[in-house]
Amino acid sequence: MRASALALSAASLLVLAGCSASPAEAFTLGDPEQCDGVTVVVNYGLLSSERDLSCVEFSDSDAVASDVLGFAGVTTAGTDTYGDQVVCRVNGLPSESEPFVVEGEDPHLESCADMPPAFAYWALWVKSDADAEWAYAEEGVATLPLEPGMTIGLVFSTGGDTPVPSDP
Repeated sequence: MRASALALSAASLLVLAGCSASPAEAFTLGDPEQCDGVTVVVNYGLLSSERDLSCVEFSDSDAVASDVLGFAGVTTAGTDTYGDQVVCRVNGLPSESEPFVVEGEDPHLESCADMPPAFAYWALWVKSDADAEWAYAEEGVATLPLEPGMTIGLVFSTGGDTPVPSDP
């Protein structure tokens, strides 16, 4: 009973303080083929033949990438050194326990301690609208603002050139 009273008091204080609902409460999933929100694309490269495509719609004018990705079911992990400014893992890939092989390199086991190697890393891309060109994100997922009409893409890049995400 006491815990319920404390929770009710805390909730009342939040309302009185003018705090809004959590971002997840303002999000809905939409049709990725006709997205009125932010389209999310994940290409796993050599880690998996799967590709994720989703649409996250929201009523606010913008949202932070980590919230949009999380609502789309995309989990990310940063590095010990750089936190969420560098994406190290997406949906558990690359594995913490199974090395992967990039042609011309020794097998690599990603620890997420520091910056991933130049031959195997997650690239974060954005498009300002459906007709725009892909561009590297200028911020990490924790701070990158997204607006309806934009597309965010994560691509596991190996070797020299970094491929852009496949368009929805």
